[in-house]
Amino acid sequence: MAPTEDEHAANGNAHVHADGSHEEHLVPRLTLIPHRHTKVIHLIRHGLGYHNVAGQQNHEEYKSWEYEDAHLTPEGWKQALALGQHIRSLGTAFRADAIIVSPLTRTLETAAGAFGAGRWQRGDPQPPLMVEQTEVPGKRAAMHAISAAGCPPLIAWEGCREHLGVHPCDKRQPMRDIKPSFPAVDFSLIESEEDVLWRLEHRETHEEIKRRGVRFLQWLMSRPEQHIAVVSHSSFVFFMLQAFGHGAAPRVQGELHKWYENCELRSVVLSDEGGAHDHPDPLHFRGGKHVL
Repeated sequence: MAPTEDEHAANGNAHVHADGSHEEHLVPRLTLIPHRHTKVIHLIRHGLGYHNVAGQQNHEEYKSWEYEDAHLTPEGWKQALALGQHIRSLGTAFRADAIIVSPLTRTLETAAGAFGAGRWQRGDPQPPLMVEQTEVPGKRAAMHAISAAGCPPLIAWEGCREHLGVHPCDKRQPMRDIKPSFPAVDFSLIESEEDVLWRLEHRETHEEIKRRGVRFLQWLMSRPEQHIAVVSHSSFVFFMLQAFGHGAAPRVQGELHKWYENCELRSVVLSDEGGAHDHPDPLHFRGGKHVL
């Protein structure tokens, strides 16, 4: 009797002959691509913000101007500093040649807390990642100035901002108000003084976020760095990742398409099978006949 479909499934990639013997067929669900067409991307969501606390209690609070470009709460700062301790504990297992950060306050604060080198002191040779900030009850937590010593380049980029529109917490402050607070951050790629992306009357659709996310990853792929950390936002990262992995096994899809918690770090490998981005590969040794 021929094996049933269930028996085939139980045998994995085996073919069952009439005499009951098995023949294995190697059909791996793997993808191979030259190293120079890949990058490692460390995706990080910001720490807990004041808007998160208010919005979890009442979703309508996300529309409140009280939380425009919201700051991290004290708990959010604890989360960012704990992430920094985790990253340092990884040693050489974690590498970031550059840190791309959304230019909203909570992501800039998270990046400073996670990648900064502790308290900045007067006389340090580098400007601080973030200047000291005083407490404004219910709106801003107190935090000492944070050192940029040993930090990879931290580059602000509008393309990885949160879900745009309607919610004031996702509206960027003017650059004249942001730059002085983060002296060691590179804001040169921010093209407009005012926030021209956020609109009160229109909130991005999920499809619009997906398209923006794909454009963002294409931009990352065009950059020279091989390992890149991205400090961004939950909705943006979630819907960006929804554009990928639909042919993967359910377990892999579940990992890729899972919502990010505050200060969660998950890493992915970005590959360009189209070969549109041509980067040299220092690992490639061209063998063959050599004259010594």
